Amino acid sequence: MAKLTYKQKDLNRFVKVYPYARFPPRYVLEYDQTPSGEDMEAAKISFVDSDTEVYNFTGLYTSAPVVTISSVGSDQTNVSLTISSISTTSVTVSASSTFTGQVHIHIVAA
Repeated sequence: MAKLTYKQKDLNRFVKVYPYARFPPRYVLEYDQTPSGEDMEAAKISFVDSDTEVYNFTGLYTSAPVVTISSVGSDQTNVSLTISSISTTSVTVSASSTFTGQVHIHIVAA
């Protein structure tokens, strides 16, 4: 599998301005493209008064991929999200209580 590589760039160096005081660097990570488009994917899951949802991957993975999740929504403040199961075809996300909102998922091939 291909690995993600990145470059660290300073956004304040792109514009050639020579002020009296030098601005501190603003670093941004710029990721390179992966060789095949199936190594990485991102998606959203909608929770509507539920505490468990399943997401089926669109890409094909030979082993269980690395998955990160985060909640976005109005009543997301007191909800803890966990991945209850993961396979090569799907991931099951469980919440500590029922809530309405969205969960962002990032999947990267292991």
